[in-house]
Amino acid sequence: MNELDKAVYLKFKDYASRMARRGYVTAHGGNMSMRSGDTVWITRHAASLEDLRPEDVVRVRLDRSSGHDLIASTERPVHFKIYRNTPNLAIMHGHPPYSVALSFFLDKLIPPDEEGLHVLKEVPVVEGSPGSPELAEAVAHALKERYAVIVRGHGVFAASKFIDVAYQFLCMVEHSARIHYLIDMMKRAGGKYIEPKLI
Repeated sequence: MNELDKAVYLKFKDYASRMARRGYVTAHGGNMSMRSGDTVWITRHAASLEDLRPEDVVRVRLDRSSGHDLIASTERPVHFKIYRNTPNLAIMHGHPPYSVALSFFLDKLIPPDEEGLHVLKEVPVVEGSPGSPELAEAVAHALKERYAVIVRGHGVFAASKFIDVAYQFLCMVEHSARIHYLIDMMKRAGGKYIEPKLI
């Protein structure tokens, strides 16, 4: 492993551990990637983000087939479509529970919290089977205008030019989804909703 690959692996391991600690991935779910030119580092299919190993990060090419294509994440087509259609250089995909749960009831998440609304504005909910061309098209299209997108019944894709910012967007989506859920539960329990004046 050269120094660049090692640096990418250590960065991935850090953020993969953060996702696991927050409960955004379970067992072998979730994936992430980074791009530099036509080189893309992406987590391996069925890799455990809870304990990411060096061999779980593979290097593939955006401009041609490579020997690692078959072992890369099954969401590789989605990552590639995002890279080809947006200026993003880092992508994170997790399965945060509140975002997934709300996706069965919403076509878009409007963050009810001030920070989420200010940054995210809204988070579209799209459909498609994992790794499918249809999902790749839907996610890439949404990420042309938004920082994150929820796939109904599946999870969240967040993207940025920097992996730490992509992680922040992922966390913000789930935070806003959780607040949305809690507000709805309190309304159902008879709580009197007070509209914020500053949002």
